[in-house]
Amino acid sequence: MKKDSFLPLKFIATPLKYWWLFIGFFVVVGFFLGLNNKIYFAYIEKKATWFELVWPEVLEWVIWGIFCPFIILLAKKYPKNSSSDWLSKVKLHVPVAILTAFLYAAIYAYLRYAIGFLLNEEFLWSFSRNFMHRMYYLPIPLILYSSIVGITYAVSYYQQFKDEALKTAEIQQKLAQAELLVLKKQLHPHFLFNTLHAISTLMHKDIDAADKMIVRLSHLLRATLENTGIQEVTLKQEMEILKIYLEIEQTRFQDRLEVSIEVDPAIYDKKVPNLILQPIVENAIRYGVAQFAKQGKIAVTAHRVNGDIELKVVDNGQGMPSTQVADIKEGIGLTNTRMRLQQLYGEKGQLILNNVGQNQGLEVKILIPA
Repeated sequence: MKKDSFLPLKFIATPLKYWWLFIGFFVVVGFFLGLNNKIYFAYIEKKATWFELVWPEVLEWVIWGIFCPFIILLAKKYPKNSSSDWLSKVKLHVPVAILTAFLYAAIYAYLRYAIGFLLNEEFLWSFSRNFMHRMYYLPIPLILYSSIVGITYAVSYYQQFKDEALKTAEIQQKLAQAELLVLKKQLHPHFLFNTLHAISTLMHKDIDAADKMIVRLSHLLRATLENTGIQEVTLKQEMEILKIYLEIEQTRFQDRLEVSIEVDPAIYDKKVPNLILQPIVENAIRYGVAQFAKQGKIAVTAHRVNGDIELKVVDNGQGMPSTQVADIKEGIGLTNTRMRLQQLYGEKGQLILNNVGQNQGLEVKILIPA
């Protein structure tokens, strides 16, 4: 799993590995509390050395630095019930918290007496008095224990939430990739059928032209097979494939088809969906050229507009009765293109249809975030 930048996750996940950090943290806490005692004693003009005031505080908090990793492990591993079963957690941690408070008081009382004895302290309390003094402040260790457990659960739930979100995102990504692959593969037989049909028709009229179409078709299939499984290619690669396809169609229609291509060289390296233009141009030729006796004109342009890559295909056919999405009966080409844009870019990927003028052609615009 990818390492998380949220540092508490590391400490909670493997607390024994970072035992020295827990002890170091609590030593610092004890040091500053002892320093606070020194300032207070100076304020009330009571004499005491800095060492006399700091070491008992450090001792007290070092014990919690030792306890902390084990409390975290206990909170992580037990109980093993559902995370929503708070009652079982309360039943476990209440007696453990009380036991920990007594254990802490006993350890502190013993060490406080033993170290004080070795240091020949002037006012040395006995073990029992130190122990009872700690018991007087019993709520403090209970609060500390509860805080450690609460932070452990909070961080663990955060990690669980993040793991589930990551898993969901991975599933959605795989689903989107599968749908895109199906959409892309759908283009191949559709395009191949139309091209072979054109070659079959041309075989009875012009053998040489049909032969040229077969050669160019082989080049086109090789180029598309090289990009199998790739959802995005550079605009330059997309235009190269489109030019091969247009050569096939120009061989088929000869003087009846005029093609112009205009691309901003600055965006040749930008990514666009693989085979995004071919079905649009195919539709333009099918409905804007093949159905009419006049010379058909297809203009393909690619520019950067307002930060987006704008691909545009314009024909001089009859246009459409209505360019509203609800009124259009889209075939495989347009439906496929719209779905691929939606899957790859969400709302930022758009397919827009506009009539050039009354019975003067259709403009198909594709917007892709750059």
